[in-house]
Amino acid sequence: MSHILRWLIVLGASALLSACFISNTPLIAPADADYPIANGARFAVWKLDPGGHRIYDAEHVTVTRAGADYVYSLRDETPLHGLMKEIAPGAYIVMGRDATKPGKATYAGFRKDGTRWLRYAPNCSDFARLAVEHGKSRADFHIEASGNDCAFSTYADLKAAMEMHMRYAPPNGEYVAE
Repeated sequence: MSHILRWLIVLGASALLSACFISNTPLIAPADADYPIANGARFAVWKLDPGGHRIYDAEHVTVTRAGADYVYSLRDETPLHGLMKEIAPGAYIVMGRDATKPGKATYAGFRKDGTRWLRYAPNCSDFARLAVEHGKSRADFHIEASGNDCAFSTYADLKAAMEMHMRYAPPNGEYVAE
């Protein structure tokens, strides 16, 4: 299994085999990162259907710190590294790095809701439809063509797109502290 696919599983985005938010260089620097999750935290993770109902059995994720990075560990899989950046009170962009593709990064949104976190892992084609429904297009966010992915070159554009996605799309994952 590729490192990027493991990252997506850690994010609870099973079946997201195409079309996500990416960048060719990391858009969150360690100096700008936020750390709202305690070292060693464990979560039960469920995928959510569009109505917010849990589907499939829970996976279990452990989040630790290694230097500036969060390290996400799922069962016996290779741990994956990433950073979080707060974009609004209790709302974050999570950036994951694929060790097999130096410099490349993937992104998801998380919103803290009590003791749980709701995950928003955007699908690029779904985001394009969502943007049109709200009077925007991918061009408004300067999204570059990159196969089926929405590729960003600036943090400001990524943040604006993620904020829109988190405002209008339902979450597709739930993390509950154990």
